[in-house]
Amino acid sequence: MEAPRRAASRPAIPLAAWLLGLPGMVCLCAGLLLLAGDFASLHPLLAGSAAGLALLVSAIALLGSAAFPVVLRRLAERDRPAENG
Repeated sequence: MEAPRRAASRPAIPLAAWLLGLPGMVCLCAGLLLLAGDFASLHPLLAGSAAGLALLVSAIALLGSAAFPVVLRRLAERDRPAENG
């Protein structure tokens, strides 16, 4: 079975995936940084691990949501009728 071809004008990753994935990666990095370090001197809310966990949960939600446009694009390309020629 041959892999479906992508249209030349369409990017590999949809814009919606980028708009959800980039903040997800920022939340992931910030959450891991907050869990690893002690940032109580910057702000009292950063003293506990709850801020880091909240950012990690937000990162998981954003990255999971970013996967939907990618999957939908792949399914749409797979359902397209084959071109003759």
